[in-house]
Amino acid sequence: MSKDYYKTLGVDKNASQDEIKKAFRKLALEHHPDKTGGDDKHFKEVNEAYSTLSDPKKRQQYDTFGSAGPQGGGYNPGAGQGFDGFDFSGFGGQGGGEEFDLGDIFGSFFGGGQRGRGRSSGQRSGQKKGQDIAVNLQISFKDSLLGVDKTIEYNRHVECHTCHGKKGTDFKKCIHCDGKGHVTKVQRTILGNMEQQYVCDHCDGLGQIPSKKCSTCHGEGIIKQKESLTVHIPSGIENGEQLRVAGRGESVAGGVAGNLYIQISIKTDLTFRKDRTRVFMTLHIPLSVAIGGGDVKVNSYDQDFTLTVPQGSATGDILRAREKGGFMDNKKRDDMHITLKVDMPKKVGGEVKDIIEKLKKLGY
Repeated sequence: MSKDYYKTLGVDKNASQDEIKKAFRKLALEHHPDKTGGDDKHFKEVNEAYSTLSDPKKRQQYDTFGSAGPQGGGYNPGAGQGFDGFDFSGFGGQGGGEEFDLGDIFGSFFGGGQRGRGRSSGQRSGQKKGQDIAVNLQISFKDSLLGVDKTIEYNRHVECHTCHGKKGTDFKKCIHCDGKGHVTKVQRTILGNMEQQYVCDHCDGLGQIPSKKCSTCHGEGIIKQKESLTVHIPSGIENGEQLRVAGRGESVAGGVAGNLYIQISIKTDLTFRKDRTRVFMTLHIPLSVAIGGGDVKVNSYDQDFTLTVPQGSATGDILRAREKGGFMDNKKRDDMHITLKVDMPKKVGGEVKDIIEKLKKLGY
C-alpha cells in the first residue's frame, strides 16, 4: 500500500526542500522517543518520509511510482543487485540492546565476505549501545544570532577508570559463548531464517568473565560521574532545535556510548524577532521625523546604532540596516529589517496648532 509521505510531513506536494526540512525538524522534535510524550512509531514514519523527500532522485521516483514502486518497494529492476530501494529503518532491534543488522545478512548472503571481517569494533553486529541523554539549554536572543560557546554540566555513566570496563580481574572462560565472545542466533528475515552473530551479553564480547569484581564499579564496568562539556552554539539556531554530540551519552560495558542531545530554548525578546540570522523589529518615530526625515537612535539587541529616516516616511515603510543581524555561514552579518510606525499626536495646541494651520495653507 502506497504511503503519502507529503501527508506524513504535513506539506504540499510542491513544497520546497527548505519547507520539507523545516516540517521534518518540527515533527522529529515532537515525536522523538527520548522526549516525554514522544512516539517511536510516528518518529520512524516521519524519518522514512524525510529520507525520501529530501533526496531529489528518490523524491522524483516516489512522485512517479509512490512508496510501493521502485523507490519504496523491495526490488529496483534498474539497480542490479543493489538494495537502494529498501528502507531498513523499520528493522531495528527488539530489545536487549541488540541491533538487527541487515547489512551483515545481505553481505553474507551475496558473498560479501565473512561476517565481522573489515568492520570496526563499534560496528559489530548486535553490539550494545548506551542510552542517549537529552539536556535543555537556554540562551539569549543575542547569542542565538551571533553564536556562543556554552559549558554545560550533566551526569552520565562512563567506563570505569579502574577496570576499563572489564568489570574485574582473575578472568575465566565464559561458558555462555565458550570463550568466543559471540553467540549465534537465528533471525527471521524477509529472505527467510538466517543465522547472525551477536556479542555475548554475559562477557560483553571479551570471551572471559572476571572471578573477582572490580571494587570501584562493583562489577558493572561503568560508573556515574558529573560531566562538564563546552559546546559551540551556531549563529542562526532556532528555538526548539537540537544539537547532537556523538558518544557523550550513557556508556555501556562492552558497547558504544550513546549520544548527547542539547535542546535549545531562546529567551523571548519583546522588541526583536528573527528568522535564522535575519532580524526584524518595529521602530516608533515622531511625526516630525516622518515628515522631515532625520537620524533616530536604535537600541539594538547587540550594539546601538543610528538609523537615517528619509523625508516623507509613513507607517509600514521598511528600512534595512545593513549588517545588523546575525552571523551567516560566510561570517558576514545579515541585515535587520525595520518597520516604521509613526506616532501621531493625540492632542495639539499652541505653537503646534499654528504650524498645522500654516501647513494647511501650503497644501500639506
